[in-house]
Amino acid sequence: MIDNELQKLKGKIDLSRQEMLDVMDLIMSGSLQDNEIEEFLIAMNEKGASINEISSAASVMRDKSLKFNIGDGTHIDTCGTGGTGLHIFNCSTASAFVAAACGAKVTKHGNKSISSKTGSADFLLEAGADISHDRNLLESIFRKTGFIFLFAPLHHSSMRYVMPARQKIGKKTIFNLLGPHTNPCSARKQLIGVYKRSLVETFSSVAKELEMEHVIVVHGNDGLDEISITDDSFISELKDGKIKNYQVSPKDFGLSYGNFESIKALSPQESFEKVSLAFAGREGSVQDMIAINSAAALKLSGIVKSLNEGVELSKSAMNEGLAQSKLESYVKMSNNL
Repeated sequence: MIDNELQKLKGKIDLSRQEMLDVMDLIMSGSLQDNEIEEFLIAMNEKGASINEISSAASVMRDKSLKFNIGDGTHIDTCGTGGTGLHIFNCSTASAFVAAACGAKVTKHGNKSISSKTGSADFLLEAGADISHDRNLLESIFRKTGFIFLFAPLHHSSMRYVMPARQKIGKKTIFNLLGPHTNPCSARKQLIGVYKRSLVETFSSVAKELEMEHVIVVHGNDGLDEISITDDSFISELKDGKIKNYQVSPKDFGLSYGNFESIKALSPQESFEKVSLAFAGREGSVQDMIAINSAAALKLSGIVKSLNEGVELSKSAMNEGLAQSKLESYVKMSNNL
């Protein structure tokens, strides 16, 4: 059924947009056998996915997802790829709450841990949240708190057709690149951390093809899929159809380089404890790293003009207890509806 496409991939030839759309539609409609999906994913891995192939695949995954309109179009997401294997605290989730505490509207897309010790869903469950909501409850929570968590398995049921092949392959495939581009609430502004340096510019180009409005793609030189506190970070920023690449250092924000051990978390409990201390005003590498990343989220939201301004505002939100209050109000609301 996909013989021609497989031959092209095996010959290291990129698929056209229409070919990729057709194959992905077959995969996510349950029209292919597990062995066909496996062969396709392996061939794509060996060739390497192009910008066009990633954006085409993301378009199909978006179409197949359970999605809904929410907010006024200014909402942001902080969903990244994960997959670094470096096991740090849940920075993107913590940053999302800080940004929300500063007035950003956040529709956070995420999942349970796959390659790390603690995913965004694991963190929220540890915090006491109920993440298994239908769309009516999500809309109510969003209206009242300005934050919702979109648990990926509840919104991407077509992924069930891919799981057997992915599990058998046991390695990253193109599907590891699609989650950040498939927010169920169609967020057009997003902070995306990526697990590999070469993906930074690729992802900003994919975001451009998907007609995103403002996207900041980040990767730490230490391997993190965040703006790092322990090393410099590379950023590719898409805004109004134009892409700008640059590097940032903690020193750019008046912060010191942190020790990697201080940001590690080997369980959801340890991650939650580290974030709770930062939210309670404890200064250090964890709070600094949350501040840098929430600054990017605030820039995307239009609340601040610069990352420096965002770091200052984010620090205040943590030290004054606003971030903790936002997290607590979300947890309470998620359980009381």
